[in-house]
Amino acid sequence: MIALFLATRVLIGDAFPAASLPTLDGQMVALPASGQVLVVEIFATWCASCHEALPIVEGLRKRFGSDLVVVTVSEDEGKDARAKLERMADETGLTGPILLDPDHDLYRRLGVRKLPTTYIVDDKGVVRHIDNGFGPGYPSRLSGWTRQTLRARSR
Repeated sequence: MIALFLATRVLIGDAFPAASLPTLDGQMVALPASGQVLVVEIFATWCASCHEALPIVEGLRKRFGSDLVVVTVSEDEGKDARAKLERMADETGLTGPILLDPDHDLYRRLGVRKLPTTYIVDDKGVVRHIDNGFGPGYPSRLSGWTRQTLRARSR
């Protein structure tokens, strides 16, 4: 008998899957952020484009302040992952929590196919925008989509 494996993939308009992931210091963070607009950046330290994308994502946190929750989710694993992530945070200027997905559970449930992948989730937990990879126009896309999602949030 041949088994078929259907890959799940979260698309625009789908609910962002609930997850509870640890930070580098072991605190658990629940996703999605209930009642808040959320940017989730899936990345890895070995991904060259991720090094370019993370400062842009951090810029969203600074630009939109408390109106926006920004989290980064690392797909790194292994005993030296923490040191690599701390170094990358210093190099890219990350100030927010780095969440760990060591078993790649969230990665699989989202159906991530390329790194970095960015999800913009509205205040009801619905995915409004997805950016796969990094390329021309990335900063303006993220900024515009974030602004649009913040304007449309429930009051």
